Amino acid sequence: MEVKLKSGNSGQVAKVDIHKRLHVDSITFGRSEQEVEIGNGYNSNTGILSLTTASKSGVFYFKNNEDFDIVITNMFYILGNSNSNGDTLVTVLRNPTLGTVITDAVAAEMSGVNRNFGSSFTLNNESVSYKGGEGKTFTDGAKVIESIVQSGKRTVLNVGDIVMPKGSTIGFDVTPPTGNTSMDIQIAISFFVDTLKDVD
Repeated sequence: MEVKLKSGNSGQVAKVDIHKRLHVDSITFGRSEQEVEIGNGYNSNTGILSLTTASKSGVFYFKNNEDFDIVITNMFYILGNSNSNGDTLVTVLRNPTLGTVITDAVAAEMSGVNRNFGSSFTLNNESVSYKGGEGKTFTDGAKVIESIVQSGKRTVLNVGDIVMPKGSTIGFDVTPPTGNTSMDIQIAISFFVDTLKDVD
């Protein structure tokens, strides 16, 4: 025997067949898409930073101060042309807590911009995004991702979701090619606040 479930006069129908399988017409959203739809998806971006040596510089710091996990879905490395040939090294640090990027605390140019342009939601507990710059440092934190990136390119790095519980941090170092004296860069992340994690 088959059982059909109908929603009023809307014509929406779900059917349970004789094998106890449920048949529905459905639209599927990924978690990131769903959170952006309800106003919980954000971008943070350093803005343009100018690096004038070939030395490593701390350029971006983000800390989750929300009551929910933050999930980073993409990282963006926007590297301008250098006056010197060669590749650029981008290093991602897990949970840095020390260094002049943090102690000097300059807000990133785009700090927690909502990706749903119709939403008035903001990051509730003032999670922080700081930009660094030439000669700025991180002096702790574990290296978790390191990428050799061609200068003059925009790279979108997707390594799967990166989950940041409340209080955790992420940092980015950039090392330009040998001989560099002029290179503009931006580092950005896309993320969502995981408000649905504990919803049954």
